[in-house]
Amino acid sequence: MRIHLGVQHLSTIVRFEPGFEIVELTRMMHARYREATLRRLAEAAPDGSRFVVAVPQAITDPEWEQPSGAVPAAALRGFAPGPALDDQLTALARAAGLLRAQTVLIRTPVSFRPTARNLERLGAFARHPKLKGLRLAWQADGLWEPARLTAACEELGLTPVLDPLAGPAPMKAADFAYFRVRGATPSRLIPELAHLDLIEACRPYRRVFLVFCTANPVQDARNFLENAALNGVNAGFK
Repeated sequence: MRIHLGVQHLSTIVRFEPGFEIVELTRMMHARYREATLRRLAEAAPDGSRFVVAVPQAITDPEWEQPSGAVPAAALRGFAPGPALDDQLTALARAAGLLRAQTVLIRTPVSFRPTARNLERLGAFARHPKLKGLRLAWQADGLWEPARLTAACEELGLTPVLDPLAGPAPMKAADFAYFRVRGATPSRLIPELAHLDLIEACRPYRRVFLVFCTANPVQDARNFLENAALNGVNAGFK
């Protein structure tokens, strides 16, 4: 078992913490980074850093109302196919290339309900030529039960993104897993026993991306590193 540890980044300021490998650019859900900024991030990142790029919410939200520049909202929302989506994915693939990122985070909001139409559009999105060669990881908020999400991911060739602290992960032992930890209490650090639960949740997998998205993700991730070391678990940079 090898745990690649990191935190989400919601702003243009990205600080590379000792021991953290995963740099999840969650800000991309709401705004693009300039190419110059992406180049600086790629140059500043320690060797072995693993960037994760994120799909804009203008694409993932079927009820999105805000235009994306000159593009009307209806041209993109809910993974709508067409030239507007092609342009967005060209920019996303360009960002992934500049950062040498191999993983794309798709986070669908509660408005993306478990319907046949939504699954069909998501499947077509996942097969888009611009995303070829990239690992697509899907976090579904709202009505998607973990077992249903996992089954849909198997069908579509996606990696399910789950929070082990929110409930048992109904996943078979596999080569790779992606966990995003949000925490049960927004204003508090994750307790030590919960870190031990996270370690156990990671054991069935050869490699795990473990990303903290809590109120204090950096400190929670630091605490996890300490607990992992005490338990002889291979996590973070060495």
